[in-house]
Amino acid sequence: MQCLLDLLRGERCDRAVDAAECEAALALAEEHHVLPWAAASLRARDLSPELSARVSRIERDAAIAAFYWSAELKGVLRACEERGIAIVPLKGPFLAERLYGSTALRASLDLDLLVAKADVARTEAMLAAIGFTPGTPDDYHRQWYRGTTTVELHHNVENPLAFDFHVEQALQRVRRADFEGQRCWQLAPEDELLFLCLHGVRHRFERLSLVLDLQLAFEKLSPADAWNPRPETAKLGSLLVLGFAMARRLQPGFSTAVPIPQDTRQTAHLDRLADRLWEQLLTQPSEVLDWRALHAFYVEMELPGTARLGRRWRHARILLGRVIEPDYKFAAGLGLHRMWQARMLRPLRILNDLVRR
Repeated sequence: MQCLLDLLRGERCDRAVDAAECEAALALAEEHHVLPWAAASLRARDLSPELSARVSRIERDAAIAAFYWSAELKGVLRACEERGIAIVPLKGPFLAERLYGSTALRASLDLDLLVAKADVARTEAMLAAIGFTPGTPDDYHRQWYRGTTTVELHHNVENPLAFDFHVEQALQRVRRADFEGQRCWQLAPEDELLFLCLHGVRHRFERLSLVLDLQLAFEKLSPADAWNPRPETAKLGSLLVLGFAMARRLQPGFSTAVPIPQDTRQTAHLDRLADRLWEQLLTQPSEVLDWRALHAFYVEMELPGTARLGRRWRHARILLGRVIEPDYKFAAGLGLHRMWQARMLRPLRILNDLVRR
């Protein structure tokens, strides 16, 4: 792990490169979805012929994957433009090109796309028209599949009751952008940074790729970007504080033009939480979080007292109102397949789960 951290930090290494250690670090890099970036850093060192060949294979595979995902993204963006749909790529090749300097330096597993809620039906019709098939919708996005490509179509970045991100206002501030000659839209810098912080929190920083995204985003946001967060996102300062704390653990001492909130109690609390998350990240395998584990982490982020009570109230409201895959399966077991039927049966499904436990 220390070898991998050195590679991600771009630190100079004067000692001879140990082939076995580097191979282990590269295997760990693949697990944490940072293999192309680690390999690029390793390329700058004096390598044995065998290790150099290994890095070349990684670079070749990353270039092929980047070409594939970039082509898929451009195809979807083109279809949206033809239909007059304003769409915002989140993460993926679009983020890699701007933060990493190359689409081949960041691994992509799917394409995350954001549209206004009013455009969801049109966008879903477009995806169906170009060969995608739908998955099960949830409270903020839906997955679509075509061959080996997965598109996550978002109308929000999380359940709107979980965080006050206010995606509608963010979509009013988007900027015209270009991805490899194909026009699209981009979140304002402060909105994108806030989204990346929320994304890291939503996955409890289970992989180094989530932290590396944030480190580069914090570093590359310059004073010229005119940091101007929306007033309605003022309550999301804890996301910035925790995101910055995690980025500083990957790259100690780096600076940012972003004004980090300075609430002493909150900062101390989140700094301790970042210590624990970082230790888990370095020493324990990642785990898939279920909904309850994720929201338990949201509670843990809040200071004890009123803030945690507010978070528990949010949790209760979401629990009562959301419709997820188990709800659809429960309704289907009764021969019912519509969303409103799954929603109506949700209390019965939850009660049934509690009884079975």
